[in-house]
Amino acid sequence: MKIKTVAKHYFTEPSIWLYLTIAGILGWYTISKGYVAEYWYLFVILVIVAPFYEWVAHKYLLHDLIGNVFEIPKQSNVEIGDIISVKVLDKEQMVQVMKINKKNMIVGYGKAKRLKFYRKFMDRLHIGHHEDPNDIHLIFAPFYVALLLFLKFFLITLLITFNINMALVFTFAVVLYYLHYEWMHLGHHIPGYDHLFPWSKNLKKAHLFHHYRNENYWWGITNILGDLIFKTYPDIKDVEVSKTVMNINHKPK
Repeated sequence: MKIKTVAKHYFTEPSIWLYLTIAGILGWYTISKGYVAEYWYLFVILVIVAPFYEWVAHKYLLHDLIGNVFEIPKQSNVEIGDIISVKVLDKEQMVQVMKINKKNMIVGYGKAKRLKFYRKFMDRLHIGHHEDPNDIHLIFAPFYVALLLFLKFFLITLLITFNINMALVFTFAVVLYYLHYEWMHLGHHIPGYDHLFPWSKNLKKAHLFHHYRNENYWWGITNILGDLIFKTYPDIKDVEVSKTVMNINHKPK
């Protein structure tokens, strides 16, 4: 059964055991103290909010066009710092000359043109996943990103409620949700694996459309509600195949 394949990849990923440990500690503490029973409605709030957070984060963070740095043949009468026009994926792009060698020059554009570490980070976070959707390692987000996510929601809840126990309960819910998210996302990319519920099967199809048809639609990973509300769940027949579906940061070829 393909569920064994999903489980094998899921439970051999070290970050999953880290999240399970965090969930176990938070669960033991908040349940034993009665905080989960008292603030159970925070789980309901998370279920309502998660599809929209997921949609926004996927569209505006993970698919943010951060720019590129690349090499082109050296041009005459050009100096470092000059802005020139070059063709990138059949479109004219204004780029800045960053370095000039004997035969070539390095040019860049976008918010991350001088932030190599950020370009590498985004490659690992999501850009590389679109370039090779079947790479199991790239399906899972870096563990430090998840830890920052947990910390962020803990602090947000604490600032809103001024109640550390509520913040711990909501963080517990977020960790459980994230474990579910990682399972769902992994399952989407395992050929032949069918999720338990029919709506999950449709979600898997939509996610594969996002990877192989057009990266500008079907943003949901665990839920299609955000796509339905924001009208990004079209019929596949109405969507053209994107030339950049596996090149979401529009890297020059």
